Amino acid sequence: MNKTTYPKRLIEVDLPIKEISKHARREKSIRHGHISTLHIWWARRPLAACRAVICAALWPDPGQEDCPPKFREDASTIMRNFLQERYPLEHADRDDYRNMDDPLVLRRALLDFIADFANWDNSMDERYLKTARALTQSAHESLGGAPGTRPLVVDPFAGGGAIPLEALRVGADAFASDLNPVAVLLNKVVLEYIPRYGQKLAVEVKKWGEWIKIEAEKELGQFYPQDLDGATPIAYLWARTITCEGPGCGADVPLMRSLWLAKKGTHSVALKMLSDREKKRVDFEIIRDFQDKDVGQGTVRRGSITCPVCGYTTPVASVRKQLKARLGGAADARLFCVVTTKAKQQGRFYRLPTKQDLDAVCKATEELERRKSEHKGSLSLVPDEPLPVMSGVFNAPLYGHNTWGSLFTPRQALALTTLVKLVKEASTAGLK
Repeated sequence: MNKTTYPKRLIEVDLPIKEISKHARREKSIRHGHISTLHIWWARRPLAACRAVICAALWPDPGQEDCPPKFREDASTIMRNFLQERYPLEHADRDDYRNMDDPLVLRRALLDFIADFANWDNSMDERYLKTARALTQSAHESLGGAPGTRPLVVDPFAGGGAIPLEALRVGADAFASDLNPVAVLLNKVVLEYIPRYGQKLAVEVKKWGEWIKIEAEKELGQFYPQDLDGATPIAYLWARTITCEGPGCGADVPLMRSLWLAKKGTHSVALKMLSDREKKRVDFEIIRDFQDKDVGQGTVRRGSITCPVCGYTTPVASVRKQLKARLGGAADARLFCVVTTKAKQQGRFYRLPTKQDLDAVCKATEELERRKSEHKGSLSLVPDEPLPVMSGVFNAPLYGHNTWGSLFTPRQALALTTLVKLVKEASTAGLK
């Protein structure tokens, strides 16, 4: 093959997008064996689409004049063998067998294979895997790759790992990286640890995960108490606050974009704000039987804050100034709702915070301060490294969050530092 020529790949000519999209949509309901169950990752790419695109990008189009003859010959043989193995009886008389030497028929056969291979049910079928890897190897060597080597797929922002995983599946080598350390860990688990350790890894993760859960409950249980009626709190909803700058007001205003708690038809739940001019305070009531129009507006609009007590709107610049003075306002944020579950009832339940909730928060704050004072080490207990400034992407520093630790309430910081400590203890114990 003349090295100056560039034979077009299949993806540059055609792609069975309709079939690939169908399989990608179906993937959302796959729970067993899918990497999406390993860790939630935003903008996760469907494996079906990645698998199809990688194959189509690696394999030359046999319908092009400058397609390497070796690939045409190999692909024709590989596809004949695949079809005979995949459809031994019912399709014995198909033209696919007789006309595979026709480049356009071969192209269609490869595209049909890609469409079928995008199906989750076929992603671990040995017949499809063997065929895809044989085609990838032939394409690599036909295009000048050294015998015995494999093509390299590079993904510098690999995220959840879909692209490098599928590259390995179809017979290529993969190099994956990311700026986010969580993504790097996900990729190492998917691409290195699971293939190397298999079921043993799953057993160990479950074992030590249970150990961390039990030990964390021992240390943190008093700061997350059960309700007196046996309900279990699963979420605490907080709001940062500012002081209204309206003339003669000075009310403590929670920053809330919406008053909805749950929006599910007859099971909808929302908050109603109760303004108290004398106490210069906004309290809440949980409402359930209402119409959508009965739910009021939140206090935040385009960064400015409208006070429910006096109606004055504090501008964005003043809001930022106040929050900067309080390092973002997480440390003195206001708890306004607790979400719970009940043992013998389905669904989530919403209630206002009680004295028990507020006392637990105070105890957690005191405990965090005690641990900070007793902490020894080269690194601080709560991360105090500066936050990056990425205007329009990550705007927390504009509101006074200058360190990683400032993003969390004291109880959140206490829980996170406890988990970090236990993970370190588990890793040490696991090596013994």
